[in-house]
Amino acid sequence: MSSLADRLAAARSGAAVGPALARGLLRLTGRQRLEFVHRLSTQSVKALQPGAVAHLAFLDGKAHVIGDALLAVRPGDLLLEVEPEVAEPLRAHLARYVLRDDVKLEDLSAALRVVPALGPEGVALARARAPQVAAFEHPRRGAPALDVALPAAEAEGLREALVAAGATPLGAEDLEVLRVLGGVPRQGADIDPARLVMEAALTASAVAFDKGCYLGQEIVLRGTFRGQIQRGLVQLALPAGAGPGAALRAGGQEVGAVTSAVETPEGRVGLGYLRRAHWNEGERLETEGGEAVVRRVLVAEREPAGGRAPGLRMAGR
Repeated sequence: MSSLADRLAAARSGAAVGPALARGLLRLTGRQRLEFVHRLSTQSVKALQPGAVAHLAFLDGKAHVIGDALLAVRPGDLLLEVEPEVAEPLRAHLARYVLRDDVKLEDLSAALRVVPALGPEGVALARARAPQVAAFEHPRRGAPALDVALPAAEAEGLREALVAAGATPLGAEDLEVLRVLGGVPRQGADIDPARLVMEAALTASAVAFDKGCYLGQEIVLRGTFRGQIQRGLVQLALPAGAGPGAALRAGGQEVGAVTSAVETPEGRVGLGYLRRAHWNEGERLETEGGEAVVRRVLVAEREPAGGRAPGLRMAGR
C-alpha cells in the first residue's frame, strides 16, 4: 500500500483518482439559464461559453453563504456542484427566484456520482476516457483535478479504468488532506449558514467585484472595501488532539476556533477562524493539546486586482 506522501505526490504531479463521490448536483436548462445564475450569484458568468468553469457563491441578503458552488457550462445546460447536504436548500432558494425566467431546475444528486481525477497525468487519462460533456475542471481540490459526473455504475467503471491505466487510487480521507493543505474551506465543516462569504476566504476566487447587484452585494462591498471583516479563515499547524471545535486562545482569551483538522506528512494541519488582530503568519496560539501556529492567512482583506475573481476557467484553457 502506498504511503500518504506518495498518494499526495501522485495527486499533485502525477496521476491519481478518488472514489466515486455522492455530490450535490443541480442541472439548469432553459434559454435564460446563464443570465439567471449571473443575476443570483457572486460571479460574472453571463458571457461564459461551453467548457468554462466558475467558482461562485449564492448568498442571502446579509451575505451569509447559502451555497458555495462550482458551475460547469455545458452545450445544453449548466451543472452546479455543491456539498450533498446543500443541494436541496440551494434548489429551493433558486426556485424562489425563477419567476418568469425561461429556466428549469433539476436535482441530479441521486442519479449521478462524481469521479475526481487528479494530477496532470490523471486529468489527461480521464479526458481520454470520459464523455466530454460529463467532465469539468475542478479548481478547488488542492491539486490539478477533473471531475467527471456519471451514472453510478459508469462512475465506478471509470475509476477502475483509471486505476488500471496507472492512476493511484485515493480514499475520501486523502481528498480531505489535499483540501485542507490547499486551504480550501468546505461547506458543512468550515462554512455554516451564519458564515459571511468574506470571512470564509471565498471572495478571492468566487466574487466578481465588477458585476451588477446580487443578494448580499452591499455587505460584501462594505466589508471588503472598508476593512470591516472581523473574523477570517486561516490555515493552522495543530498539536495532536486539536480537532474541529477546539478553541484558539491568545493570552487566555478566546480568539477563534478550529473547523477542520487532518493528519499530513507535515504534521497535523487544520483550518479555522481567527479574529482580525491575529491574522499573522507564524503567530502562536493556545489550543487543546498544546500550541497552534498560523501557517497561512486565507481571508482576503481587499478585492483582487481588476475586479474579476480568478475562480474562472474559460473554455479551451
